[in-house]
Order: sequence, then structure tokens, then C-alpha cells
Amino acid sequence: MRHFLWLLCSAAAFVLLATNTLLAAPLSQDLTVTVADQDLQINRFPAKGDHLVLWISPNAGLPEREAALATALAKRGVEVWYIDILDSLFLPRSSSAMRALDGRYVAGLISAAHEKTGKQVVLLTHGYACLPVLRGARLWQKDFFAGKATQKSRYLSGAILISPELHSRTTDLGLEPVYAPIASATNIPIMIYQSGKRGNRWQLKKTMEHLESGGAQVYLKILPGVTGLFYKDDTAQATQAALAALPTELHSVIKSLDKMPMPDKILPIEKPVSPVHGGRDIRLAPYHGNPVPQPLNLKTLQGKRFIHTNYHGKVTLVNFWASWCGPCVKEIPSLNNLRKKMHGKPFQLISVNYAEDKQHVSDFMKKVEVNYPVLLDTDGLVAKQWGVSVFPATFVIGPDGKIKYGVSGGLYWDSPDVIQKLDHLINQTH
Repeated sequence: MRHFLWLLCSAAAFVLLATNTLLAAPLSQDLTVTVADQDLQINRFPAKGDHLVLWISPNAGLPEREAALATALAKRGVEVWYIDILDSLFLPRSSSAMRALDGRYVAGLISAAHEKTGKQVVLLTHGYACLPVLRGARLWQKDFFAGKATQKSRYLSGAILISPELHSRTTDLGLEPVYAPIASATNIPIMIYQSGKRGNRWQLKKTMEHLESGGAQVYLKILPGVTGLFYKDDTAQATQAALAALPTELHSVIKSLDKMPMPDKILPIEKPVSPVHGGRDIRLAPYHGNPVPQPLNLKTLQGKRFIHTNYHGKVTLVNFWASWCGPCVKEIPSLNNLRKKMHGKPFQLISVNYAEDKQHVSDFMKKVEVNYPVLLDTDGLVAKQWGVSVFPATFVIGPDGKIKYGVSGGLYWDSPDVIQKLDHLINQTH
């Protein structure tokens, strides 16, 4: 594993650069590119330099932060083609739709970008869009080196992945994530920017191992204190500083990727192995991991120390959530109602907020009614101990102190079916 070392700018320079970048007016032009008989709509940020960033985005439209970064890169001589890939293909906006995309559209866009501009192409993406991007890069390699092409004539430099999600599906709580085969069949040069407070931060080591196993040269920079560079509600100082530094850093990274070798042979892709249990839960799913719950030792929102090591005698629901997580917020009213309906029974609800500071959580709870205690996992280490990487994540522990159910995703906790199952757990020992 290699790490880039960056020169640190002064705080004043960070603030100035952030202001100039975020307020810059987008310079985009509309462009239509036909790939595999499909018209793809591009936001083009033209520039006179020798490099072009092909930005495959999982986000809707052209949000402000993405537009600002693309504008800043164009002003530094790096052209940007930005595409909302799901919208262009008329696909539903979901992680499953993104994960399922093959690489033909990305491969076609790589060729089209070079054919139209003559520039070196660098791929840029984030989240689950990393999967079709890596598939596209591999497909481009296959076609490019199948002819008489040489390393000198190669025009794809590599890829920049921001907080990559390379899992083929969301697995049940307690099980190891299943990586898509492309993760270990990739050998192009890669630069990873990993948000330090994002849930997949704790799987980064395995992500790196999969990528490097295929021969990819992988470089890494972790962004401490950042939840999501392109998450508009992440206004933390660390995020603003990272956004301010990014245009200059990416300009250097793009030039560095040019100098890295790329194998002229592609690796075979193993047939994906489907786990027995997998997929995002929409019900209480039996828990298949280590049934012994981890202890909790955290502070409450009121600053009191909360220590919990004995889960016997009650049905305990441990819910990990974050204010930036839409399904987390959506299920809060049902958790409020569940706690009310379970009043007087041997039941307790323990809520753990993931990696957000006290003031932010407090401000959130002034807007959203939360009728149960909230613990603060400010560094995210407790979530790591519990094996949580997707939010919300909820564990249901029986009166015998063993985890019985796990839910990856939002649930209507006050539904009759859920309450019946919780009552059944209580009645097993009463």
C-alpha cells in the first residue's frame, strides 16, 4: 500500500480556496454522446489542457459541489465530462441498479472522450459507481490492447475512486461483505480518497487487498473528519478543507497516474459466488454472525457515561444510525412508537449515533422528535466492533443475551409482525 504525502496549506489559504471554488460559476456545456445505441447526456466543462476527467456520478443531476469541483479543474486546464449515468440510461436511482451496470457504457465513453478531444482520460467516481467504472476500464483494456496498441499510445491513465463501494450486494449483519469479482480483476493505476467517517472506512483494508491482488497500483489518502465530500449536509470544517484542497491535489494526481504502468493483459473474472444469506433486509432477518453482542461504553447526548455489558433478562434493540442517512431518519417515528408499545415489558431500546459530534446531533434532535436515549459513537469505533458498515443497522438481542435478528436498512418497527416477534422472544423465557 502506498500513500501520497501532501503539503499542507495554511488555514487561511484553505478558506480562501474553498470560497473561490464553491462560488465559481459552472462552465458546463451540454453534450450528447452515443454509446451502444444509447444517447448519453454529458455536462462538459471544456479546458485547453491535455487531460480529461470522465466523471461517472451516482448522484442525481449536477449538484453544487460537483459543479464547483468540475469548474475548478477546468480552470486548471483539466477538461471534465460529468454524467449522471443512471438518469442517462433511464434506470431507477438505487445502489442495486448501479451495482448491476456492466462496463460497456463507461468503456464507450472512454473511447469517445479521447476520439473527440485527443486527450488523456482519467476516470473519477465514488460509492457504488466504482463497480461499473472498473468494469468499463477492464473492457476498454481488452479492446484497446487486442489490436496493435502499445503503452505509448494508451490514453486511459487510471481511476480516482472516492470512498469506493465494491461489494456485490449488502450482506446480512454479522456476515463478511461479498466483493464483486471486478475488485480483484482490476490492474489499472488507482488513487483512493476515503472519507474517514464513512461506514465503509473500516473495510478499507480488505478493499485495498482485493484491488492490489489483481496487480493494480493503488494509492490512498484518508480524509479524517469527513463523512462525504459530495454530501451537501456535511459542512464540517474538515470537509470544507478537503474540498478546498481537492482541485489542486487532483491536478497533481492526474499527472502522476500518467506515469504509472498499466498491464496490457486483462485478468479473468471469477464467477461470482452468491452467499446463502444476502441482500438488504426488509424484515427481521435471523442473525448468522457471532451471537455474542459487544459491550457498550459511550456517553449520552447529555454527557453521562453509559456502560452496558449484561444483555440478559430483556429483549434489547441496539440501533446504529446517522442524521445524514435517509432511511435512519425515516424509521425514527416507528422506533418512537415501538418503545411506547413495549412500555412495561422487559424491553429496552439503545440508540447509537455514528460518528457525528454532540452539537450536530443535538441540533438534529431539535428538528426531529427522538423519544429514546442516544449514545454518541463519535469516532465510529463501536460501530466497527459491531461490524456495522451500512446504516441504519439494528441488532435484536434476546433475553438469553444472544443476538437473534439483524436488520441492514430501515424497518417499520411498530408493525404488528415485528412486535409479535419481539413478544415471542420475551415469552420464551417468561
